Amino acid sequence: MKVRLLLTLAGLAISFAVPVAMAQDAMKVVTADELVWKEHPVFKGAQTVILVGDPTKAETIVQRVKFPPHFKVPPHTHPYSEVVTVLSCTY
Repeated sequence: MKVRLLLTLAGLAISFAVPVAMAQDAMKVVTADELVWKEHPVFKGAQTVILVGDPTKAETIVQRVKFPPHFKVPPHTHPYSEVVTVLSCTY
C-alpha cells in the first residue's frame, strides 16, 4: 500500500514537472506543404525534415523521412534518441 502511494505521488510530481519544462518551447503548427525536405545526410536518395530537436546533439529528435521504393536502411547507430513513425509502406 505504501509503495503504491509513493509511486502515485512520484507520478504526480513528474506530470507537473514535465509541462513546465515543455512550456519553455513555444508550440508551432506546421502544415505538410510548409515542410522543407532536404537530402538525408547519410542515406543518399532519402529525404528528411527535422520537426523537433537537433540531431547534432544527444537529445531526442522527431523527424520525417521519405525513402525511395525498395530502399534498405543498413544497421547504424547515432548519439540521439529518435521517434520513428511509419506512415506508409509495402513489405
